[in-house]
Amino acid sequence: MAIDYSVLAIPKPTPHRRVKARRQRQASQVTRSIRAQCVDRDGYCLLGPVRPMAFAGYGVCEGPSEWAHIGQHRRSKTRGMAPERRHTTKGSAMLCQRHHHALDQHEFDLVPSDAAMGMNGDFQVVTRGKAHGR
Repeated sequence: MAIDYSVLAIPKPTPHRRVKARRQRQASQVTRSIRAQCVDRDGYCLLGPVRPMAFAGYGVCEGPSEWAHIGQHRRSKTRGMAPERRHTTKGSAMLCQRHHHALDQHEFDLVPSDAAMGMNGDFQVVTRGKAHGR
């Protein structure tokens, strides 16, 4: 009597490398779109000369433009979320390298005036007890 091996066969799972690459390709479409929208809204730097502000203490813009995640949308707080929830225009902004580094070092924070609008609306620059509006 012959054994029918097609009934006993267990298919191999998709390799992790292939699954991860597929996930990264899908996420990159979202990040490219959101970053482009932030560049259109903010330009080179949200705190730069395009938007004159009473923002003293951090000097003029310096270095390449970088995509920064703001407040509760920081990358450390959104790990594991779907790209559509993790990357939004209301939770991110374009900053020059100097201002992005200062934000990451918690030297100041960008606080949206309206939580529903996020960074798409007005915001406050809060630094060591001082507040400066847009």
